Amino acid sequence: MATNTNTSTLQKFASACANGNLKEVQSILAGFTATRSTLHDHPLQHGLIVAAENGHDEIVKYLLGNGFRYLLSEDIFQAMINSGWDINQSAGHTGDALSHAVGADRTKLVKWLLEHGGNPNENYRSEPWTCLDLGVIHASTGTVELLLKHGANIQNTNSLLLACFYGRVEMINLLLEYGVDINEIPDNELTSDRDRARGLGNALHLAAREDREEWCKFF
Repeated sequence: MATNTNTSTLQKFASACANGNLKEVQSILAGFTATRSTLHDHPLQHGLIVAAENGHDEIVKYLLGNGFRYLLSEDIFQAMINSGWDINQSAGHTGDALSHAVGADRTKLVKWLLEHGGNPNENYRSEPWTCLDLGVIHASTGTVELLLKHGANIQNTNSLLLACFYGRVEMINLLLEYGVDINEIPDNELTSDRDRARGLGNALHLAAREDREEWCKFF
């Protein structure tokens, strides 16, 4: 019975998304949320694809704002753009399409998004991370260099500190190559009062605080 209910819910939801019926989408999603423990994972995710493919931008925006994840596919993103979707739309604390692609180190998709208007400075992910921060932590130098070539902000950012903290020497070298100030002490909107109370510093200060002799010598 539960399986039939799940299948029925999925079919109704997909139909509502395909037909652009926002009220029906909202109603089904509300009921799904209330009974989520009886369902497996998030089978309604397919509705985002259907809405995008049928050009229903209002529903795409609504779903992304209500916990639906970005699907890292050029075809899906192109369908969303064709429907009027803003490529820099934030999905809340999870960031935007570009930050998702950067965090997953999808270099080819990152390039595609940047070439289609993705802005590496537009949104944060989980509040503290910019796209460049995410790249420094999780991605390859190829992905990060794409961000730098497309104007990722390098002034008063945490990128060099993060590269130092995570021991990513290849990122440190890349950031310095693109002009990051090795002596800069960042203090920006992402800096917490706790950090300020503890005392801010540059990459050398961080290396010393973490007792990393090799990094101290490097800087």
